[in-house]
Amino acid sequence: MSESRLGTMDMYEEKAMMLVEQLIERGLVEMPSDEPILVHTPTGAQFNSAQNLAHYHSGWKAGTAE
Repeated sequence: MSESRLGTMDMYEEKAMMLVEQLIERGLVEMPSDEPILVHTPTGAQFNSAQNLAHYHSGWKAGTAE
């Protein structure tokens, strides 16, 4: 993998983590203390990756926009 590609992937993970932190603050994502998962509270969908949750939330948000 090229150096620039690796840098892009790292940056995306950072952006996903920032989004998840914002969603936790807004009450749209929860992290149960007894399990290593992220729960999208509006839908109940569960994820073990911040990137997957970020993609899911973006699609959900686009699908529910008026």
